[in-house]
Amino acid sequence: MMKRFRHLAPAAALIALLGATSLPALADPGCGLMGPRGMGEHRAERMEQHHRKLHEALKLTPEQEAGWKKLVESEHPMGKGRPDPAKAADAATLTTPERAERMLEHMKAHQAAMTEHIAVLKAFYAQLSPEQQKIFDDAHRGARRGGMRAKAADQAKP
Repeated sequence: MMKRFRHLAPAAALIALLGATSLPALADPGCGLMGPRGMGEHRAERMEQHHRKLHEALKLTPEQEAGWKKLVESEHPMGKGRPDPAKAADAATLTTPERAERMLEHMKAHQAAMTEHIAVLKAFYAQLSPEQQKIFDDAHRGARRGGMRAKAADQAKP
């Protein structure tokens, strides 16, 4: 009996240690991007931070402020708000062709919103001085994505 316990004791200690170290992760279900805030809110915060930095760097005149506000409001109109739970439940009852039609309608709405955003963007860009245009272009050039791809792209640059 004692020999069997000697073999099981290290395994039991390891299990207890691993279990104890994982408790803090289980205690806070809101940690990380998939918690209550979710990816959408995290992305919105990053976008807001980007807008603040760009607004400060551009040093807009009072005449340009109205165009700036219009631009920010037109950006990503499809991502605003929460998905309608009734539509999500309804989607489960649709046939595949009906779901494809709904997806096409969504894509057309997204394209219309993007077309409107580009018109607002062009109008705002035309109001900027050449120096401001360069700042605006530099802020939107290249990979802004985080993670491994952006780091690898930065390291590959000579």
